[in-house]
Amino acid sequence: MAPTGENEPLVASKTIFRFTDLPREVQKDIVSHCSQGDLICLSLVSKYFRELAATQLYRNFHIVFPDEDDSAFDSPIDGLAGGLDTFVTSDYNYAKHLRDLSLDTLSASDKAEAAYKPYLYTTSCGKFMNTLLLMTLRKAKSLESFRWNIRVELSRPVFKILHEISTLTNLHLRLQAGPSLYEAPPPLPSTSTVLSVNPPMSLWHPHVLGTITYTAPPPAPFGNSASLAYYMPSSSMPPHPVPKPSSKAKVHRKAPLPNEPPTLSGFKKLKSLSVLDIDSLDVISEIKTCVKNSTGTLSKLKLSFSESLAMQARKPPPDLDPEDSDPDDEFEVIPAGPPGMSYHDDVSGPAKVFRAQEERKMQEAVLGRIFDVEPYVAKKPQKKPREKEKDSKDEASQSPGRDFINAIKAISTKLMKEVYGPNDVSVSHQEVLDTIEAAARKYVASEESKSRDNKQKDKTGGTTSAAASATGPSTSQVTLGTTVAEVSAVTVDPSTSVSLFGQPTAPKTKETQKDVSPDDINIEEPEEQLVIEPQEDPAEEPSSLFAEPSSSKKPVLMNGNSIFDLPPKAEADPKAEKVPENVTTGFSRVAETPRHPENINEHLQSLSLDSAAKESHTSQLSDYLRQTRGLALRSLNIYLIPVKASILSRAIDLRALKRLTLLNVGPQAPIWAHLQKENKESPLPLRKIFTDNVSMPFLTFVSQLEELHELFILERETKHKPESFAPKTAVTIDQIRRLVLNKHMPALKRLMIKNMSDTSWDVNEKAVMLICKRGKQLQELACSMGIRSIHTLMQQIPGLVSLRALHIVRIRNDDTCVWVMRETKRFLIDNVSHHPDMKLEWVSIDEEDRVERLVRSSDIPKKKKEKKQKSKGKQKATAGTTANTPFPVLPPPDTWDISSDSEEDEDLHHTKIETMGDIHFYDVWSIRIFNKEVVYGRL
Repeated sequence: MAPTGENEPLVASKTIFRFTDLPREVQKDIVSHCSQGDLICLSLVSKYFRELAATQLYRNFHIVFPDEDDSAFDSPIDGLAGGLDTFVTSDYNYAKHLRDLSLDTLSASDKAEAAYKPYLYTTSCGKFMNTLLLMTLRKAKSLESFRWNIRVELSRPVFKILHEISTLTNLHLRLQAGPSLYEAPPPLPSTSTVLSVNPPMSLWHPHVLGTITYTAPPPAPFGNSASLAYYMPSSSMPPHPVPKPSSKAKVHRKAPLPNEPPTLSGFKKLKSLSVLDIDSLDVISEIKTCVKNSTGTLSKLKLSFSESLAMQARKPPPDLDPEDSDPDDEFEVIPAGPPGMSYHDDVSGPAKVFRAQEERKMQEAVLGRIFDVEPYVAKKPQKKPREKEKDSKDEASQSPGRDFINAIKAISTKLMKEVYGPNDVSVSHQEVLDTIEAAARKYVASEESKSRDNKQKDKTGGTTSAAASATGPSTSQVTLGTTVAEVSAVTVDPSTSVSLFGQPTAPKTKETQKDVSPDDINIEEPEEQLVIEPQEDPAEEPSSLFAEPSSSKKPVLMNGNSIFDLPPKAEADPKAEKVPENVTTGFSRVAETPRHPENINEHLQSLSLDSAAKESHTSQLSDYLRQTRGLALRSLNIYLIPVKASILSRAIDLRALKRLTLLNVGPQAPIWAHLQKENKESPLPLRKIFTDNVSMPFLTFVSQLEELHELFILERETKHKPESFAPKTAVTIDQIRRLVLNKHMPALKRLMIKNMSDTSWDVNEKAVMLICKRGKQLQELACSMGIRSIHTLMQQIPGLVSLRALHIVRIRNDDTCVWVMRETKRFLIDNVSHHPDMKLEWVSIDEEDRVERLVRSSDIPKKKKEKKQKSKGKQKATAGTTANTPFPVLPPPDTWDISSDSEEDEDLHHTKIETMGDIHFYDVWSIRIFNKEVVYGRL
């Protein structure tokens, strides 16, 4: 049937294909290729296209704090303030597209700290920034990466909102310098200090806020709205006396509060964690909890101390010679210290050395605490004799067992004196008193151990019955009945008394509680208790425990827990006399559990489990994997934190580690020796290494690796602070060439050999020949060399076909003329120009932080010339056909070609490679050897 006229427009409209008809994923992929300017224009088209453009524009929010002397970043636009203002105040929620938030600096020296100094938390600007950041994070529900690489403290509300973002998997934090400025909210005014009649509001006295964070807004005072006030009653009566604070409260020290809000411990399931510039050991417990919460997902970990904290573990510099001191210092007035403390104890050399040794021991235990592989006992400060006496009195008054022993001792002494007289107490009588005291101590110790055991049983679950060890139903019922009778005789009968020296008349149930049968089942956690091992015989399990208990028998409570374990939803009542219905249901469900080990897991999956039970099961599995294999990290980077081979072997799964960075962590020879031993048993997947302690064990281990992609070795200057605990390297470039480069050069992609203390690592002619002939995959090279090695490099550089960046750290040359350095670079570039297949783009020779970019000639000038020639031909053709006259037509004066000579000159002066100089290292984002962490040798 032919279509009617009414349907013809409809068919035509269906053939129109629009951009919005494409799948959403295709639209996002197309928009992702647009430039930033195009995206801004696209966002103004409509609401639909604004959604597409905003997804790309606000996906990443990166702020870089420039150095003060860098004029390239002078701009009237404040990106940080403008970006946060857009996120917070816009009607459209741009923050929902935010995936990566980063605040970083250009350099890693003191210039970086000066760049963000106005944003420190001690200033108002820093507090405002924290507030705007908090409001932004409340809208950023899909944030995946948070990089805070500035030493500005984050407020506790910011940490709290970060904990609530479930999609956050990458966390990078550089901690603030000095202690935290967080203080707990002040306590509310005591009711005893307030009169029954409220005074007028005008009598409120101002109290400056300072840095205190309040959880709830106080009542707004009149007169001064910018400050908080506590009021005092206006009355002719004298005010109530304020309770005198304790002596411990007089010492104003910044210590972690017991109820302080969590910071790092609130993060879970992170994939990448970086905690840098740790300035206090109080944060170690937070890091430990965070690592534990991310055991199953964590693959990248970065940890570092701050230089100030690391210097505390170094030996102090020697005292100056009195003869070299300034004469004016003899008249310097030394301030008197507090009473009881000697001034010379703080400034004397032995005291400083002792404190440095103690600090070093504490810092060496940090890594074991973080990975929870070594026990840590906090050392308490030594107390004065008076304080010890006070503490002993307080402990005696607070301990019931101590009070009981003292009472028994006092009563026994009094009775002995009344019987034999106050002056007739002999040695035998004193022995009797000592025996009574010793018996009392044993009794108190046994009771305290019983109470501790009961508390532990209360935490793990209900106590189990001794009847589970019987095999038949009748035997189990009898045993259960006798146990109930015994327990009732012991716990319920108040007339039962225990003599001080005799044994209790009722039989003890402690031994029966210890003999737990493997067939016992805890109803509260069936998924953990019902796992039957293959070697056990399931046919020997009793069936009486799964039967419904008769109504004549009542559950008897033992230490506050029922013999029949209640489910999680049922609360145990000590006075209950009836078995709840859900207990019977739990027994019946357990009775239906299959006895064969192959079917028990299927039945467990059919049971409905709470989310808390699933999380506990997952955490137990993660703990098991962590205890048996260690953390499955793919990348581990540590700076200034002492590392031991014993801790590293137990805490990290070396079979999963691919990148290892150890900088200023102490002697590393035992670590490389242990890795060499593990590599002999099974090849390790380690492919990227960065270290500043090169030794023969290190070279031997690296030579035994199957493959190596990245090798950065560094030897610092002798005067570098903080100095390393490791000895100075004795390795030479020939040993590095024979053991490492000879094997791994074909697969190496990045190589840095940097020795800032001497010339023992300078690359010689043999090493240059090896690198150029076998380094087909080498992309980045950083090393020092002499002038002869430079000539060898120029001759053999065509072999480095994949080289993109070359950094010659130092040129060892007796001639210090600047011309030599400059022209050497020019000669190298001239040599590269003859090999257009080379990819070399970045060259830096004997410069601290500058690099030159090589720009090769492209086809653009040729295209311009072709266009000009075509335009000339068109102009001649059009000029010849404009008029039919016998005279030749001359072209217009404005079209005369008078620049042919200049174009020929341009072609003559055109070079194959042009250079762009004066580029900072931090402007080169894609080259790792120019990264600030690699250049400065720190994290």
